[in-house]
Amino acid sequence: MTADKESLNILKDKNLFKNIVETELNKKIVGEIESRKVIVLCSQGGRLVENAQIASFNLMIIDGAGVGKDYTANESLKPLPSQYLLKRTRISATVLNYWHNAKDDPQWTWDGKVLYLEDISENILNHEVFKVMCSGGSSATIVKDQKIIELEIKGKPVMIITTATATPNPELTRRFVMLNLDSSKDQTKEIMKRHSQFRQEGIIPTIDPKYKNALQWLKRVKVKIPFADLIHEHFPIDNVIMRTHYPRFLDFISASTAFHQFQRKEEKGFVIAEGQDYDLARDCFLKLCSNKYMIPLTLNQKKILEIFESKPFLEGSIAELHASEMNFISDRALSYNLSLLGSYGILESKAKINQFNKTVESYSLSKNYNINQKIDIPTFKKIGGSEGSEARSGGVKLQQKQTFTHKTTKKTPKPTSLPILEKDGKRVCQSASLPSQPSLPSPASLPSQPTTNTTNNKNNNKEFSSKDFLKNEKELREIIKEFEQ
Repeated sequence: MTADKESLNILKDKNLFKNIVETELNKKIVGEIESRKVIVLCSQGGRLVENAQIASFNLMIIDGAGVGKDYTANESLKPLPSQYLLKRTRISATVLNYWHNAKDDPQWTWDGKVLYLEDISENILNHEVFKVMCSGGSSATIVKDQKIIELEIKGKPVMIITTATATPNPELTRRFVMLNLDSSKDQTKEIMKRHSQFRQEGIIPTIDPKYKNALQWLKRVKVKIPFADLIHEHFPIDNVIMRTHYPRFLDFISASTAFHQFQRKEEKGFVIAEGQDYDLARDCFLKLCSNKYMIPLTLNQKKILEIFESKPFLEGSIAELHASEMNFISDRALSYNLSLLGSYGILESKAKINQFNKTVESYSLSKNYNINQKIDIPTFKKIGGSEGSEARSGGVKLQQKQTFTHKTTKKTPKPTSLPILEKDGKRVCQSASLPSQPSLPSPASLPSQPTTNTTNNKNNNKEFSSKDFLKNEKELREIIKEFEQ
C-alpha cells in the first residue's frame, strides 16, 4: 500500500514538524513551544529510529502539581497514530512482566510503540522491574501454581511519564531526560486569556485529523549522520554522564531524520540526516539541559542551584541552608539533593564543626563552577555545516575535507637560470644571487638561447666581451660543481 496524495503532500512539506508543533498544537496548548518540540520529537521521531540507543527517548515530565504536565503531554501525543500509543493512568510495576509477553502474545513487540504513564509514583519509578523495562525488553522467571514460568517481553517502547513528587535517583537520570514546564506568572496569565477567548467565541478547537492519518505512513528506519564527526568537540567532558548524554543527542538528530524521512535522501539502506535535523536536536537539548555540564536536573535541584548562583559565596550545613534559604523541601530531601549536586561536581562539601561541637557537611558552589558560563551548543552552520537544504550533508563532507584532510605540499624550488642577453653585438649576463638550497641544477640544465628581455637595468647588468664571458661561464661551472660535491 502507498500513502494517499494528501498524506504524501503533508509528509513532504518542509514545514511538517512546525505545522504540528506550532500550528496544530497551538490550538490546544498555550506557550511551551520548546516543550512541545521535545515531546513530539521523542514520541513521533524516536519510535521510528532502528539504530538508536535503547533509552535515548525516555522522557520524564517532572513539575509541580497544577502546572499542566499531564495536559501538555496528552495534547502533544494526540497527532500520534492511535495504534502506536498505549496510555495508562495507573499501573503496578510488576505488570510490566506480563503485559504483552511473548508466550501470550507472540506477534507483539514494543518496538515502535510509545508507552505513556501518567502521574507515576516514586515506588514504581524506582522499582527494579520498571528500571529494567526502561533499558530494554525484560525477561522474568516466576512461580505460578507451583510451576516455573518463563516470561519474555520483546522490544522496548519509548517511555513518557509525568510525575510531581518523585525524586529520581542518578541511575534513573541516565535512563530518562527530564523536562520542566513554564510555571511563571506570565504563562498563567496567557492560559487564563486563552480560556476567556474560547468561552467568548464558544469554540472548542480540535487538532486536524489529517496529520494523524499521514503520520501512520512513517516506517522504522536506520539513520546515518554524515557530519557526526564535527559535533563531539563542542560538547563538555567534565562529567561521565556525557557518555550517555552525547549519544542521546545524536539519536535526537536521527529522530528528526526519521520523522522527515519523506524529505531525506536514502543511501544503501540508511536515511541521511541533514542540518535541519541537527538544529532541531539542538533546540530540544537547550530546553532539557539547564547547566553547562548538560546534566539533567529535577525542579528542586534547579531551585537549589539558582539560590547558590544568586549568592555565590553561600555556604552552610544542611540544617543551616534549610533554615535560611531552602525550606521549600524537607531537610531529608534537601540532604539528598545536595549530595547529588555534589556528585555531579556542581557543589563541593567539606567537614566543619557546628555550634553543638558536632562534625557536619558544609556545602558551597564548586570552585570549578562558573556561574557566568552557560550551556552553549553551536548551530549547524557554526560547526562547519553547509547552508542550503539541497546539499547539507554533502556540504559538511566538503567542509570536513577542507578542514581536516588538507595537506600542504612543499614545492621544490626550480633551479635559477641566468638569462644571457645581447646588447650592441655584445653578450650580457644578468647578475643573480645563487640559490640558498644545496641542490643546484646540473650543467646540463643551464639555459639555452634566452628570450629577449626588453628591460635593461644599467645598475644590475654588466657588459662583457666574448673572452670575458667564456671566462666567467667557466668560473660559474666550477662553483656549481663544488656545490654538487
